[in-house]
Amino acid sequence: MTRPARDLGNVLLTGATGLVGAEVLRGLLNRPDTRTIRVLVPTDEGWRRRVLARLEAHLGELPSEIGTVAGDLWRPRFGRSPAEWEALAGSIDTAFHCAQRESRDRDLAAARRANVRPVESWLQLLGLHPELRLHHLSTAFVGGRRRGLFTEFDLDCGQDFHDAWERSQHEAETRLRDSPSSDRVAIYRPSHTLGRSGDGAAIEHGGAYALVASLAAAAVLPGDGRAAIDFVPADYVAAAMVALAVSGACGTYHLVRGWRAPLSVREAARLVARGRSRSRGLRLLPRALAWPLWPAGAAALGAVSRWRAFSTARDLLHQGPAFDDFRARAALEPLGIECPAPLEWLEKAVRAAETRGWEAPPAGSLSAPVKREARPAIVVAPADPRLQVKRFHQIGDVKLAYRDLGKGDPIVFFHGFAGAHSWDGVVERVAGRHRAIIVDTLGLADSEGPLSADFHLPAQAARVRGLLSALEIPAAHVVGNDTGGVIAQFFAVRWPHLVKSLVLSDCDAHGVWPPTHVKWMAHGMRIPGGTRFLTAIMKIPAVARSRIGFGRMVFDKRLLTRGRLARYLDPVASTRARRMRLKRFFHSFDAKDLAQMNSLLGRLNVATMVVWGGDNAYWSPSWGKTLYEAIPGARRFELIPFAGISCHEERPDHFARLLLDFIDEVEQEV
Repeated sequence: MTRPARDLGNVLLTGATGLVGAEVLRGLLNRPDTRTIRVLVPTDEGWRRRVLARLEAHLGELPSEIGTVAGDLWRPRFGRSPAEWEALAGSIDTAFHCAQRESRDRDLAAARRANVRPVESWLQLLGLHPELRLHHLSTAFVGGRRRGLFTEFDLDCGQDFHDAWERSQHEAETRLRDSPSSDRVAIYRPSHTLGRSGDGAAIEHGGAYALVASLAAAAVLPGDGRAAIDFVPADYVAAAMVALAVSGACGTYHLVRGWRAPLSVREAARLVARGRSRSRGLRLLPRALAWPLWPAGAAALGAVSRWRAFSTARDLLHQGPAFDDFRARAALEPLGIECPAPLEWLEKAVRAAETRGWEAPPAGSLSAPVKREARPAIVVAPADPRLQVKRFHQIGDVKLAYRDLGKGDPIVFFHGFAGAHSWDGVVERVAGRHRAIIVDTLGLADSEGPLSADFHLPAQAARVRGLLSALEIPAAHVVGNDTGGVIAQFFAVRWPHLVKSLVLSDCDAHGVWPPTHVKWMAHGMRIPGGTRFLTAIMKIPAVARSRIGFGRMVFDKRLLTRGRLARYLDPVASTRARRMRLKRFFHSFDAKDLAQMNSLLGRLNVATMVVWGGDNAYWSPSWGKTLYEAIPGARRFELIPFAGISCHEERPDHFARLLLDFIDEVEQEV
C-alpha cells in the first residue's frame, strides 16, 4: 500500500557501494525533499576511504551534504554504544538498507551475519523512533525452488532454497514481516540485477554478473532454453525504491520484468553473445548430456571457470517461479516508472562489463562479505584462586554447592551443560564491582543429593531461593545460560520481587520440550549401562569435540582443549554417584513444568535482557527474539557474534560488558 507523498527528511543509506545502493544514492542526490544524506561506512578508516573513493569514481565528486556514519552492520547496534544508538535513531527519518551478501554459496552462517543480523538492529531503531520508515532491499528469489506464480503477498510457501543467500534473505523478510513495526517497512524484491539501462555502467560486477558471465563465456551449458529468466537494470530498481519511498509505501513490491513479457534463457544467451561480439550464443543441453562436456564447454572469462559456469547454470537456468508484479505496477505506472525491456539494455550491460574486463569490484564494498572480528583468544584457567573454592549449604536433602566472591550488589549465576565453571571468565570481570554467586545445579556439577531428591527445574530454582534466604540476600540480579536460563526463568516468575534484573542467554523456553538432543541422551541413558557408555565415549577427545559431543556448544573449536573438556566431564562422569545424578537430571524434564512457566512468563515485568550467541547451533537468534518478545519487561536483545550456545564462555569480555552495562542502566532507575 502507499500513503500520501512525504519528505524523505534525513536519510541513512547502507550498501552504497553495491549495485543498487549506488543508484539509490544517485537518485537521492537528485531529490529536493532530502535534508541530509548519510552513508553507513565501515569503522575501519582504510575501508572508509576506499568506500568514498569508489563512490566518487562512480558518481563524481560527492556534494557536501553527503555525510557518513561509522558502523559495522553485522554487529549489534552496528557496533555503536547505547548513547550513540539512541542519538542515531533520533537523527534519521528514512532508511534505505541495500547492503547484503549476494554470494550464491552454502555458507549459511556468513549469509546470516550479513543479511539477517542487520535486520535485528533495524528493528531496534524502528522501535526507538516511531516515525522512522525502513526501505529494505531483498530479492525475488526468496521464492527459492517454488514453481509457478510467486506473488508479492507470498513468502512462506513450503519452498526449499538453492543456496544460503536465498534462505537468509527469506529469514530477514520473515523478521520484518512479523515485527510490530511492519507497517513502516517496505520490502523490494528485484530479480537478476545488472548495470544501468542507459549505458550499462555498474559500480561493481557482483550479483547476477556471475550468471551473465557464464552465459557469455560458455559454448555449452546444462539448462532449459525455454525457461524464463528475469533481468532488471539497477537504475530501474533504484528509481522505483526512491519513488515508492516518497509515496510513503509499505509492504512488498516485486521489481521485476514480470511473467507477462518473459525472456527465455535462449533469447538471453543470444543477447549476451551479441554484447560480447560473438556470432552465436551458447547451446543449452539437458544436464545428463551437458555435464560430460564441461571440461571443454566454457571458455575462461575473468574469474569465471568452466566448473563455476556449469554450477551456476545448474542452479539458475531452470523453470523456477514466475514473478507477479501487480502491486509494483499499480504503484509505479502513475509515476511514469516502467521496467525497460531486456532487448533495450541487456546487450549494453554486457558490453560495459567487457570494457572493464569483468574485473572484480575494488576492496571496500559494504556489500562484500563482512569483515570478521579477530577470533577471541582461548580462555585459560582463571587466575583468581577464589573461583576454585566451593561452599556448601544444606537445603532439605540436598547439599547445594556454590561459590561466593566479590562485594557489592549481588548477581546470581545459573549454568547449563557447560558446567558451573563456564561462568568463571565473566565472574572474573564483574567481581570487582559486584558480589557473584555461582550456584551448582544438582546433576550437572558438585551439588550432592540422594537419587530420591527432586531434580526437576522448579525444585532447582526453589533451592536457590533457600540459599539466598540463608545468605540474607533480599534481592539479586539473576543470570542464566542454557538449562540454567530455564531455571532462572522459573525463579523469576515465582519470586519476581527477588529479581532486580534478569539476563537470559541461549536458553530454550518454547517449542519441543525437552529439547531433542536432551531427549535422545535421556533415551540412551535408559538402556542398562547406557550412562556409563555415553560418558566413557565422551572422554575420547575426537568424540568430545564432534557434533555428538561438545562441538556444537562453541563457534571456535579451539576452545575445546583437553583441560576444558575435562572440566565439562569430571563433574558429571568421574564417579558412579555423579553419573547416576546426571541420569536423574536428564529424566527430570517435564513439559507440564515448562507450560506452567510459560503461562506466567507473559506477565513478567522484571527488567530483562536476552543475550544470544550469533552462531548458536541449537537455537538460532530468532528463538532468542521470540523469548525477548514473550517477556513484557524485556528491554534489550543482544547478539554476540562468532559464539555458540556457550557465548558467555567463548566471549567473556563481550558478555561481561553487556551485563555490567545493563545492570548499570537498571540501577540508575532506582
